[in-house]
Amino acid sequence: MQRYGKLLLSIGYLSAPFAGPGSAVITAAGWLSYGSETGRSHLSMVGLIGLLGVAGILSGTYVASLSGLQGAGGILLLLYFALGVVAIWMLGSEANNTALKAAAMLLAVSWLLAVAGAGSIDSAANTASGTVIDWGGVSWANAAAHNVIQKIGGTEAIAKALALLGAVLASFGFLSLNEQRSALAPEETVFSIGTY
Repeated sequence: MQRYGKLLLSIGYLSAPFAGPGSAVITAAGWLSYGSETGRSHLSMVGLIGLLGVAGILSGTYVASLSGLQGAGGILLLLYFALGVVAIWMLGSEANNTALKAAAMLLAVSWLLAVAGAGSIDSAANTASGTVIDWGGVSWANAAAHNVIQKIGGTEAIAKALALLGAVLASFGFLSLNEQRSALAPEETVFSIGTY
């Protein structure tokens, strides 16, 4: 019953580093389908936000009279990316699926690096703290790590590598999700019998 949503999520996340906006459509459809199949409306809502974001960007880009929707679509799609990471983490935690939990962490760090960049983390930390203190030592850590990060290829290369690894783990995690959940089924059945 849950095969289509899981399959779409697996394909979508595996294609994320290469397919760009196309993968956002596939993963959003996957969340919508998976949420519907499992009766979890909050996961369906994640998918709906992603599809609305893509639709807003496409409408604003290609229909002159709807150009105002492009910005709104972009905000919705960014929200979708953040909610997608949270949803992956939640599913991984519920099913004790290590691959999904690791994927959520890697994707979160990857997108943080991609958005912030090594040079602007210091500015972001100063802005967040009101330029009064070094919030949590982020500026200090950034300055210390800057040379090593640049030798590796910069934050862009690290972000790409983490996104690729996170996408592979997410794909594997979604494919193995059913087996891990079914392993918990006897206990869940016992608890549900005791509850009713």
